[in-house]
Amino acid sequence: MSIMPDKPPLIILIAVTAVGPLAINIFLPSMPGLALDLNTDYAMVQLTLSLYLVGLSVAQLAYGPLSDRYGRRPLMLIGLSIFLLGTIICVMAPTILILIAGRILQAIGGCAGVVLGRAMVRDIYDRDHSASMIAYITMAMVVAPMMAPTIGGVLDEWSGWRSSFVFVFVVGVLVLAGAFLLLA
Repeated sequence: MSIMPDKPPLIILIAVTAVGPLAINIFLPSMPGLALDLNTDYAMVQLTLSLYLVGLSVAQLAYGPLSDRYGRRPLMLIGLSIFLLGTIICVMAPTILILIAGRILQAIGGCAGVVLGRAMVRDIYDRDHSASMIAYITMAMVVAPMMAPTIGGVLDEWSGWRSSFVFVFVVGVLVLAGAFLLLA
């Protein structure tokens, strides 16, 4: 007897999809302070955003074919784990170059939810229901980066730029645990 449901709850598919977009913008309010703290110029700090988007774009090309070959769940769990590794690097980054490397790993890992969340919907729902389910997931991809700067701004004011990455790490751990338990 399996403890996993036949269809994962929609909330976990929304959550895995929202993690990557949340990380895109959460630290935007912290960028000026980050430049001062890491003793770098603002152009280098902007690379943390630009290269995140590049990593997200390029990784999308790999997740589809790899998940067709090895399965959606294993790639989702691996992607979320890479995302968490990148987030830990961001939290601990002593230099801007290490922060940039962490952001690229975050993007590569966070991309798993963006790609595979929608693929899982197409796998488990019929044509009539999949359109509405994908609409919910798309909503997460819009709402998460829209709310992220506000959350990041509050966290930055409260305890500095690293706290945004700590928040993203905690959310990522919860989402990874949920994906591990609920995705068949």
